[in-house]
Amino acid sequence: MSPLLFAHLLTLSLFLGLLVAAALGDIKSYRIPNAFSLALLALYPFFALTAPHPVAPLLSLGVASIVLAAGFALFSMRLMGGGDVKLIAAASLFAGPDLALEFVLMTTLFGGFVAALMLNRPMRVGLAFALDHVGSRRLRDALLTETIPYGVAIAAGGMYLTLRLVGLAADAV
Repeated sequence: MSPLLFAHLLTLSLFLGLLVAAALGDIKSYRIPNAFSLALLALYPFFALTAPHPVAPLLSLGVASIVLAAGFALFSMRLMGGGDVKLIAAASLFAGPDLALEFVLMTTLFGGFVAALMLNRPMRVGLAFALDHVGSRRLRDALLTETIPYGVAIAAGGMYLTLRLVGLAADAV
């Protein structure tokens, strides 16, 4: 494996790790600190420089701007949290123009799954009961609230995106 490909795969691993960490934080506190979005923004140049496939940084920035604007509209209608909006916009940089629709669609589908889980009160109470018995009271309390941790859906969409990007990298090598 070439050092450049290794660096690219490491960058993708960090991308996914940041999304998962943000999702876990969202589950625990229903907040996504700006540090996660800023870290993704800082990671993007490494992604673009090490990608073995063509990357369009300016078009990716345009895509991220569109996602941010749409997210801001959802935030103003109280349909999405501010941390969620910043996180999905930063993650969409990595999707770029070629994978942005897939990323947003998959994130939306995972968001629907999370919402369905949260709306199913008996299932939530059962999961909360199980978490309480293994000593995870914070996660138990998070499951018993009425708020949906959309960071989980963004991380799941990010997992899908990571798999697609690894596939693109493998095809290019």
